[in-house]
Amino acid sequence: MTRLYLLISILIPLSIFAQENEEEIPIEEQRNNAIKQLLETVEINKSIYVADDQKRIDKFLDLIDERERMLAKAKNDLRLENERNKRLEKEFEENEKALAELEERLQIKIGVLGELFGVARQFAGELLSSSESAYTFTEFPDRGDRLKEIGKIQVHSIEELEVLWLEYFNEIVASGEVKELKSKIINSKGDSFEDNIVRYGLFSASYKAEFIKPIKELNGFELLQRQPENSILRNLKRHQRSDEYKTASIDPTRGFLLSLYLDKAGWIERIAQGKSVGFIIILIGIIGVAFSSYKIYFLNENKKILEDSSQSNVIQEMIDNIKQAKSYQSKENIIDELISNYSSKLDWGVSWIKFVAAVAPLLGLLGTVIGMIETFQAITLFGTGDPKQMAGGISQALITTMLGLMVAAPLLGLYTYISDRVNTLIQVVEEKGSYLLSKE
Repeated sequence: MTRLYLLISILIPLSIFAQENEEEIPIEEQRNNAIKQLLETVEINKSIYVADDQKRIDKFLDLIDERERMLAKAKNDLRLENERNKRLEKEFEENEKALAELEERLQIKIGVLGELFGVARQFAGELLSSSESAYTFTEFPDRGDRLKEIGKIQVHSIEELEVLWLEYFNEIVASGEVKELKSKIINSKGDSFEDNIVRYGLFSASYKAEFIKPIKELNGFELLQRQPENSILRNLKRHQRSDEYKTASIDPTRGFLLSLYLDKAGWIERIAQGKSVGFIIILIGIIGVAFSSYKIYFLNENKKILEDSSQSNVIQEMIDNIKQAKSYQSKENIIDELISNYSSKLDWGVSWIKFVAAVAPLLGLLGTVIGMIETFQAITLFGTGDPKQMAGGISQALITTMLGLMVAAPLLGLYTYISDRVNTLIQVVEEKGSYLLSKE
């Protein structure tokens, strides 16, 4: 095809050339000249393309030789790899046999020491697990890596057993120390700073008479969000300020009991658990105590007035009415009427205190019933798979009963005290009235 295209490309210019010169040169001569030129061009191109074809043929033959060499090399490499595979399989089998023999010899030589090494690994693991949340982790920062290494070793050397012994000895010594040391502290806001803390053995640690817990991830100690009772904190404060032997409160469970304070509800939270009924009980309790306080103040003032007859309106009114009355019967009726009016004045509101004291536990019982209904509804929906959730619901239901009893008990006491004071004052007025009536 290439030669055909070349021939056509030559003939077209020749035909054009012939057309341009056909008027000057005879047609026969022009045809002969064109044929000669074509013959010369073909002979020249023939020699060129023959050389190119020969080069392509030679190159193709060279590639065949190269492929044959590559194939031979691949076959040789495959043969060598097969031989190497057989050699390695044989070596692997021999090594397995040698390893089994060495393990058998090792077990024979270890004998009872195998139990010793097993106990060493066990104790290293136990000390490692307890050290991760221990109060001494800042004092022994490399302990974890050493114990991990001992726990991985099959046969321990004397040096490794000594390291394990020293770690346990350090733990025993630390358990009896009350030590002040410097460490990083994280407060409730998340701020960290360096300061001195006091470590009480392996059980507790405190910062400025407040308990802290170890946080190994932060390489420091965190203040508890909620602290124990003030009496426990006062013991810590007295112990840290004193140079003598003093009582200090510690957590023998190494932080478990202190962690429970985070889940312990405060008084506001407990009242909130009673919901609206709980707040109503607290409200009427406050009203009852406030009114009882006012009533006690009112009775005390009346007692002072009665002690001074010149300042008592009721005594003066008795004296004036007795003087105006003519008969003894009328005087007696006047005194009875004045005492009755004064008694009603003193008795005003006392029955309400008794009413509040009686209605508070009833409201508490109502809240408990409502809470138990909600608890049983939750059991109906979600089942009894979580006893903790059930106990929490029952606890919330009983909060209102507790609040009702807490309100009723002091109000009942105040009612008894106020009633006794009222009766005493009425008795005093009656005695004074009898005294004035006997003088007439």
